[in-house]
Amino acid sequence: MTIPELPIDLVEEILCFVPATSLKRLRLNCKRWNRLINDDKILASKNFDKAAKQFEILMLTEDYRICPLRVNPHGSVEVKSELRLVDPHSKYSAEFDVEGVIHCDGLLLCTHEEEYRIVVWNPLTGETKGINIHKRGCFYSLGYSKEDNKSCNKSYKILSCHSYSNVFEIYEFKYNSWRVLNDINAQGGWELRDTLISVSLKGNIYMFADDKTETPSSLSLLKFDFSTEKFLLVPLPYKGDFKAASICSVREEKLSVLLRLHENCKTEIWVTNKIDETTTVLSWSKVLALDLSVDHQISNYGSFLLDEEKKVVMCCNRWIDEIGEVDVVFDNYKCKDVVYIVGEDNKATIVDCRLDTSNQCWSTILDYVPSLVQIEQPSGKRKRALQSTGNLETFVDLTKKLGSIRAEMKILDPMKTEIRYMSLLKKAKQNLLDRLLELVDYI
Repeated sequence: MTIPELPIDLVEEILCFVPATSLKRLRLNCKRWNRLINDDKILASKNFDKAAKQFEILMLTEDYRICPLRVNPHGSVEVKSELRLVDPHSKYSAEFDVEGVIHCDGLLLCTHEEEYRIVVWNPLTGETKGINIHKRGCFYSLGYSKEDNKSCNKSYKILSCHSYSNVFEIYEFKYNSWRVLNDINAQGGWELRDTLISVSLKGNIYMFADDKTETPSSLSLLKFDFSTEKFLLVPLPYKGDFKAASICSVREEKLSVLLRLHENCKTEIWVTNKIDETTTVLSWSKVLALDLSVDHQISNYGSFLLDEEKKVVMCCNRWIDEIGEVDVVFDNYKCKDVVYIVGEDNKATIVDCRLDTSNQCWSTILDYVPSLVQIEQPSGKRKRALQSTGNLETFVDLTKKLGSIRAEMKILDPMKTEIRYMSLLKKAKQNLLDRLLELVDYI
């Protein structure tokens, strides 16, 4: 019994609900599916919005590499092999040293303060894009604009902010160019915090800023909307000059902030209501109030992740002390990056992530969702790095091409042509075998 061919609209609707990691493996089943998954930008966007999210924790380590973390049921953490990011501008396939990272829709924006370029990377597909910058010392965030709330066509953009000036620029992928964002002073009343921690959620950027309309000034969230290109102050749960503040996204639906007024205060974890394109007002709920020792109090440069259901947080922080066993020394202070998990019982479980602490890069953790979202390339060209899954040309496609070459060249040199043909055919068969083994693993 043969399976009837489904209408393309129905196929698209079904594929929208298949998780991206599984969808990547399904491309082998049908050339039409392969083309649809690879080339349909709208499908990739719909898939990210509609399919079940497969969250994984990524960690930016002190040796400028990104590694997946696996949290086991009993609370231990396993550090997996690092994800290899090849510098798109390197002639010798050198790896790009990542010093800062922010994610949006499965894309990672990777930066390094000493480089005159940044890299946008999709770890699932291997697609990369190197972007030149004209000055260093800037802070970058990744988001997108939409024509309207119902549109699935997202235009990805990068916001650049110079650390020591009030100059903002926007990079648009479809134009492959930077432009200065004007009229920033007219949107005044705030000043960015020098920690420059940010989160991308639903295409918008959230970061910390001082609200200068208050006397004295107080810490607030600052939202940047890529669609309107406007900044908006978003109040925190309460006003204060916080000793420590950090921010993260929760399940790609909410914002969470970690706040502490001073060292003797409890560390509070707050979370917003669900945020979507229609949300106009944020409301806050306190999830945890942790009475942590000084060693476990997170700093302004630390990062955290929240499991709202289990009321557990994972923190990544730098310990700074003048005595004791250490890994890095800065200005007579001794430093060590640590990861720990803590819940309502206030018991912190230290996680040994075997961090290489020989460099000055601050370790960071983030809640990442793999996707098939494509990176818009200049002139519509897509540069896709070859992954372990290899080239997705099917055996049939390859043999057709080889047969054509064989027919044309056999007239010139029959012996040499047959040897070359058999070599290429063997390679094509191995390609097919790899694809079949991948499909068997999936099933």
